[in-house]
Parts: sequence; structure tokens; C-alpha cells
Amino acid sequence: MKIQESAENYLETILMLSEKQPYVRSIDIATELGFSKPSVSVAMKNLRVNNLILVNDEGHITLTDEGDISAESFAAIKEHIKKYSSEAKN
Repeated sequence: MKIQESAENYLETILMLSEKQPYVRSIDIATELGFSKPSVSVAMKNLRVNNLILVNDEGHITLTDEGDISAESFAAIKEHIKKYSSEAKN
């Protein structure tokens, strides 16, 4: 299945947030990306319908196997963020 770039950005954000905190909620994604809660809610519904995420009764979001990215991609994302963060500090 081909994933649109916006969906890919949401999935990457979910993955990054899940590395930093015990659970991810829609509000966490909205805050991280600077998007409105309703926009994120629509995106989460689309990701859920396409079986890329699971949302439990508490609203905690996890990636499905289909929503995971490769270890190489995740390493590249982390390296980019680390580089960007260090450049922003200078």
C-alpha cells in the first residue's frame, strides 16, 4: 500500500513520541506538529481505517505492524533530528 506523505509524517511523529513517552495521544501529536486537534483526529481516523494505528479505550495510539517503518528509516529520522537540534542551538 502506498502511504501519502502526510500520513507518513503522522506515523513518524507517533513513532518518535512513543520513544520519548509511555503513550501517545492525539493531543500529543497536535502539540508536536502544531496542528489543530480536529485535524489530527481526522488523520487518526484515516490511519485507523487503513489499519496503520490502533487506538485503545484511553485514547492511546500505537502503530500496527503495517504502520511501522524500517529500522534504517527510523535511524535516519533520529539522526536528522539530532543534527537539526544541534544546529538550532548554535
